[in-house]
Amino acid sequence: MFRILISKLFKQAMFVIIALVLGSAFLNNANTKAYALSYKNFVKTVNKYRQEGSPNANVTIIEYSDFQCPWCGKFEEKDLPYVIKNYVKTGKIFIEFRDFPLTMIHPYAFKAAEYADCAALQGKYLKVRSLLYRYQSDWSVVGDLYYFLKTHAKGIVNVDKIESCVKSLQVKRLIKSNMAAGIRLKVSGTPTFFIYRGLILYKKIVGYRPYPQLNKILKKAVN
Repeated sequence: MFRILISKLFKQAMFVIIALVLGSAFLNNANTKAYALSYKNFVKTVNKYRQEGSPNANVTIIEYSDFQCPWCGKFEEKDLPYVIKNYVKTGKIFIEFRDFPLTMIHPYAFKAAEYADCAALQGKYLKVRSLLYRYQSDWSVVGDLYYFLKTHAKGIVNVDKIESCVKSLQVKRLIKSNMAAGIRLKVSGTPTFFIYRGLILYKKIVGYRPYPQLNKILKKAVN
């Protein structure tokens, strides 16, 4: 009788353990699939929010950048606002942002790109991008992007949903695809700008250019 009781208790305990394990696996799987988009739709959604301006503009700028790159940060903070005000908001230029983390020298750049791109699923890529550059020195030391966004992006994005997205393979695949495209285009550093008139490459700019210099190039491009 005692053996039968022990056997029943053992079976019940095993049932509880299995149920807990399966339940945990289900929750983790559901969390991982929080953004269960096909890769094609994932890319389409992210790219939609990694751009500014009218797609019908005659001139397009594609910028390859690295979130830990100090020159990219300087351009973002000091010069991009003038480009947006004078060219993007006026319908003259359409700008797209692409990831090109220089992982050999910037250990957290890839991770930062993941968080920014995942924020695009909430329509907040540009806001998170701006925060990452503005407070670049804060998160670049230890690379705790989750805590950084919990602190600086409170009320802007759902950080837990971003964290779920970051754990997926889709965002990593997209960033690596951007990097591969940049390598094919001979991107050797950041920032790198490709300025197109229609489908024709007008000029490639490698490295930081202060706005007065960049403005002269853009004026010629749009005229």
